[in-house]
Amino acid sequence: MKKQERQKKILELLHERERIKIRELAELLHASSETIRTDLDTLVSQALVIKEHGWARVNKTIKEIPLSYRSQEDHSIKKGLSLRAFQEVKDGQVLFIDGGSTIFAGIEALTYKKEITVVTDSFPVAAKCMENRIKTFFLGGEINELEQRTSGYFATKMLEHFRIDLAILGTLGIKDTDGFTTINMDGIALLRHVINQSKKVLVVCDKKRFEDSAAYIYAKFREVDILVTHPLLPEQKKMVAAVKTIIECPS
Repeated sequence: MKKQERQKKILELLHERERIKIRELAELLHASSETIRTDLDTLVSQALVIKEHGWARVNKTIKEIPLSYRSQEDHSIKKGLSLRAFQEVKDGQVLFIDGGSTIFAGIEALTYKKEITVVTDSFPVAAKCMENRIKTFFLGGEINELEQRTSGYFATKMLEHFRIDLAILGTLGIKDTDGFTTINMDGIALLRHVINQSKKVLVVCDKKRFEDSAAYIYAKFREVDILVTHPLLPEQKKMVAAVKTIIECPS
């Protein structure tokens, strides 16, 4: 198991159980205790984990596994959804692109579009677009170091200067809700502004998100024009029936 994959698994286990013995982590991940301690030191330096007397516990102020770890999960599956979402992009459009790991997985596909402009609040998205020589505007504002994005008054005010043709957004879940959710309350104002200023709104949602939800709804199903997701069960289709267009991609 590669180092980053192992560290991501540690985070997942700690988010599930909150506190685990280091020795047990070593057994679960088939690694030495010394290797696990080194991994934990890395996670501690990122303020994701706390070590205490032979135990490791999750930092409860961190509600979501960071993008740098999430982007490694089911990469090929996420990339398939992302590539399908980017097929909806037309030459010459202005896009707002969210920093979700599924969207990020296939962002290179935008290099095949002509004269597009990307507006984003995500450092990784901005960096990837610059790497691929895509015209990019990064929204200034208060920096969330862990999520690697900006939010707040200045980001919202800067967004007002753009006419967005298509907003491409992610979600942390839709279970037991009537809309798409996020964990970041600070970012809701910006997302609402994006939705109100966009001609079309597209949400990318993998099948796992039908079993998850987060604290805050940023968009009702009826406000979304396109949902790109995996093949849905009948009951799942009923959940999102208010979305105008549903595109189901093979798993």
